Amino acid sequence: MIKNIIFDLSEVIYYGYHGEVEKTIEERFNIPSEEFLKRKQETIEYFLDTMRGYHTEEEYFSYLLDKTNWNIQVNDLKTVIRENISRQVGNTIEIINKLKGKYKLILLSDYVREWKDYILENKPELSVFDYKYFSFQYKMLKKDEGIFKYIINDLQIRPEETIFIDDYESYTQKAQQNGIKGITFKSSKQLESDLKELKLL
Repeated sequence: MIKNIIFDLSEVIYYGYHGEVEKTIEERFNIPSEEFLKRKQETIEYFLDTMRGYHTEEEYFSYLLDKTNWNIQVNDLKTVIRENISRQVGNTIEIINKLKGKYKLILLSDYVREWKDYILENKPELSVFDYKYFSFQYKMLKKDEGIFKYIINDLQIRPEETIFIDDYESYTQKAQQNGIKGITFKSSKQLESDLKELKLL
């Protein structure tokens, strides 16, 4: 019997640092999407460590822009990312509200500290979650060993009574390795259908 549902945040509830960010930067600053994506990939380890809490957003964006000749400033990047993380993914938040009171709702996100401050301040609807875990707080990403075990122990919940929803299949598989059922998110419509099929909604 499922008692706990863990949700990812980026690309599941609100958009994140992918897709539309590159398009917006190309449109506003004339930096080709492919070029921006290439630079993101070149600096990926620094970004992952930023989400682990070892660097600030300012430090990451400065590092990203270093060695480029782009006509864009750190504050421009901050503006674009805040616009993007404010955009809802389908009607996922409405689905979550339907689950409120029936299950323990947990948010688990690989996230930059400053983005967390912004999203919680500007999206009060995220108060629907009973518990929130952000990667920078625990120096662990979902790809790292330990975060799922930490949540299980911290909340004293049973893995077999828990479902994890994320847009990365590798992360739902990671949850499954810890005894947690997984749903790989593709759209809010698909999520709603999967939850109904499992008789959770």
